Amino acid sequence: MSVQQVIVTMDQLNGAYSEMIQAGEEKQQVIIKNDIQALTQIMTRETRLLKQIAEYDAEREEAMQAFLREKGIRSKLQLTITEMTRLVFEPGEKQSLIDAQKRLTETLVALKNINQINKELIDQSLAFIDYSLNLVVSRPEDDMLYKNPAQQKTSGGNNRGFFDARA
Repeated sequence: MSVQQVIVTMDQLNGAYSEMIQAGEEKQQVIIKNDIQALTQIMTRETRLLKQIAEYDAEREEAMQAFLREKGIRSKLQLTITEMTRLVFEPGEKQSLIDAQKRLTETLVALKNINQINKELIDQSLAFIDYSLNLVVSRPEDDMLYKNPAQQKTSGGNNRGFFDARA
């Protein structure tokens, strides 16, 4: 019975992570469109999903501890699913557990890939914002043309760009 409970909680985790993938895909489009309000809504939804995932994970750990107690093993160690499969002797349950582990692993890999793409998109956006701010804040004399060093020292009057960066 405890093996089935572990499988059920793993399937619940898989479902929650699949929702995170969906949110991540939506987030990609929102980042590209630069829609901050929609991004905030997605992040709020992701926060709720993360809380739900933490609850499911706690349930999974409890089910795994119950499984260990059923087997007569008194351990406080965190048992992995791979280690648990070694303790399951009924072939059907063992295969179901392995299949649930495989589905969850595939979902987590897909989520990791989406998160990596989103991170790169955000990094590019931040780099563009930094570049834009540098263009606005930099002094007009800081152009890319060569000037005689003697002329640079004598033209020291107004060293401000569009905005006073030192303010």
